[in-house]
Amino acid sequence: MRRSPRSPITAVLLLLSCAAPAAAEPLPRRRPSTGPEQEMLDEAKRLVDQGRIADARDIHLTLWRLTKSASDAFRVGMLSFRLRDFQMAAEFLAIYFDMVGTPEAPKIWVPPGFKESYELARANFAEARRHVGAIEVRVSEPGAAVLVDGRQVGVSPLPHPVYVAPGQHRVGAQLAGRQVEVPAAVDAGGERTVWLVLRRADAEAPARPSTSKAAVPLGAAPPRAARDPALRWWTVGGLAATSVALGVVGGVSTAEANDAAGDRDAAFVRARWEAFRCRPGLPACDAYAEADGRARTFTALSVGAFIGAGLAAGGAVAAGFLLAPEATVRVGAMGGAPGAVLSFGW
Repeated sequence: MRRSPRSPITAVLLLLSCAAPAAAEPLPRRRPSTGPEQEMLDEAKRLVDQGRIADARDIHLTLWRLTKSASDAFRVGMLSFRLRDFQMAAEFLAIYFDMVGTPEAPKIWVPPGFKESYELARANFAEARRHVGAIEVRVSEPGAAVLVDGRQVGVSPLPHPVYVAPGQHRVGAQLAGRQVEVPAAVDAGGERTVWLVLRRADAEAPARPSTSKAAVPLGAAPPRAARDPALRWWTVGGLAATSVALGVVGGVSTAEANDAAGDRDAAFVRARWEAFRCRPGLPACDAYAEADGRARTFTALSVGAFIGAGLAAGGAVAAGFLLAPEATVRVGAMGGAPGAVLSFGW
């Protein structure tokens, strides 16, 4: 059988076409700048040449908000480093690294000399990190607005840490009316991870006591607010001291009343010997009147003191009961036998 002379050539061509590697897809490039954007770039370059670094950074920051390009993030970060705004320098250089990748494995098209500018950016980023802290925020749910010191820094999950000045900060998250905020402190050059859990609305709402009568067990008293122990002891102690003082006054008054009554009776006996009827001016009658007055006064004073002492003692007992924590009555087994247990907590 005769072979076709073109068969070996065809086989070689087919073999080469199969062995040739597929051409790599081109890396994405930044879209061409519009006229206004190019004017802003030219103006920023002119400001840098004049030494107006802050004004040039503001222009690139505006361009970053419009284009979200790696080159604008690079320029904002590098100009911020020159301004010694290490917080913004670290933030935008981290964004730049995330967008471009590395010289060995770039994520986008990079111009010639990219490795030199990349290494310079890495050195500036390392220096900026020495002056700022990094907080990595982890939120329990995606799509939550993440805030640091009241400023929104992104939406969870954040792709990179938040760079902040050293010190104490407030880190929070908000989503669908739910929010959480915690304090977080970080040192210069340090790192910290903050976990934020957004709880459900029903889990966050405090349990409300039921107002239904059926919900309260029979015989159970409603819970009372906690009392201040100092107030309780001052009240009980004051009333007890008052009761003791009034009891002492009552005892002294009783003794004085008895002495006055004895003097009055002795004066009355003497007066009977002087006259059948006491008249003012007679020594015995005057002594009788004076002793009778003292007896009546101290008798009344002793009675009032004893009544006051009793009231004060009763008040001390009532105050101690009312101001003490509620008593707990527990019905059940007491040891091996059934019974009721009454306990008071002080």
